[in-house]
Amino acid sequence: MDFLLVILICLALSFLLSEVFHRFNYPKVLGPIFAGLVLGLPLFRPAFEGNVLKYIEFLSSLGIIFLLFLVGLEINMKKLVKTEADSFWIATFAAVIPFVLGFSLMRLLGYSTTISIVLGVCLAITAVATKTKVLIDMKALNTKVGTIMVGAGIIDDIYGVIFLSVILILVQKSVEKLLWFPVEIMGFIIITYLAYKFIPRIIRLIQIENTRAADFSVLIIIALTIALISTNLGLGPIIGAFIAGAIINLIHHKRKRHKKHYEEVEELKIVTFALILPFFFVNIGLHFDYNVLLNHFGLVVFIIVIAIIGKVLGAMLAKPVTDLSWKQTYLIGWGMNSRGAVELVIAEVARMAGLIPQEIYGAVVIMAIFTTMLFPIILRGMIKRDRKIMY
Repeated sequence: MDFLLVILICLALSFLLSEVFHRFNYPKVLGPIFAGLVLGLPLFRPAFEGNVLKYIEFLSSLGIIFLLFLVGLEINMKKLVKTEADSFWIATFAAVIPFVLGFSLMRLLGYSTTISIVLGVCLAITAVATKTKVLIDMKALNTKVGTIMVGAGIIDDIYGVIFLSVILILVQKSVEKLLWFPVEIMGFIIITYLAYKFIPRIIRLIQIENTRAADFSVLIIIALTIALISTNLGLGPIIGAFIAGAIINLIHHKRKRHKKHYEEVEELKIVTFALILPFFFVNIGLHFDYNVLLNHFGLVVFIIVIAIIGKVLGAMLAKPVTDLSWKQTYLIGWGMNSRGAVELVIAEVARMAGLIPQEIYGAVVIMAIFTTMLFPIILRGMIKRDRKIMY
């Protein structure tokens, strides 16, 4: 199929379904996910094989980078720093509990230790991108609970990188990558500090044309550069994109350029939400395997239940070491349930290396899609009953 036609179909179907969900007061983010599920049906799936699927996966990765860059630009940095302790404890508990439950379930079902570890890791990870889109749509990103969800998601993503390193060690039978990991983190911290110090000077040197288009181009170049550095250091593009946005955010507020900052955020939102991000959610839907759901229904249900219980229970167990209410930790637990990014990468690496069978891989993908669709519905319902829960 012609790639231009694929882009048109994905965007048009995503838009139409988003409008349908919005009409019935459901989050619009469900639109592109269901578009992916529709396009992944056996009738349409062959048209998305090969290079077409690779193009969509590329646009999906770009969508994650743009979204996390936008989050870094828009998030209230003072609130993020203020809630960092709560974010750490919630991220830790919400990663450990699902891992233990997932590992134990696989062992009880007779699977090997390696398969059990991989599944436990996939259940332990959350997805920053899927939850932040919902928070932005509901104007809840800079609330106390919204900030903690994002902060915990970023920390959880770091855990995901560590887990991915462990999986690669299982594949490569080498500890070299794990030993280099602390060095890579330190290197990125140094680069981040230098970027914060020198980016304003670099912008002044290279930006001859002082227009909004030029400003926007410089922002994108900075975001992609830091995301690329972060990726090459083994930390992945998500962390780099968020840090790039946070650096620009801090620079603008330090110079009191609030109007310009607001304009840049709004322009980036238009490009991200209208053109690029739909492919991220479509890509999740396209990975849905209907055969796994039909042939291993019991296994899929078990994994989904363990995934949900693990995240909610983990977040609520962190309550005594935070200043949050039980309702707030319960809601954050559902927020941490939203998946669809790093865990799919881990599952794909493990599948290609022969570490997990096809049914486990398929079950992980279905779990990611189901939990991603469930979170916005839960969030909307709880906010509708009590808006104060976010503060």
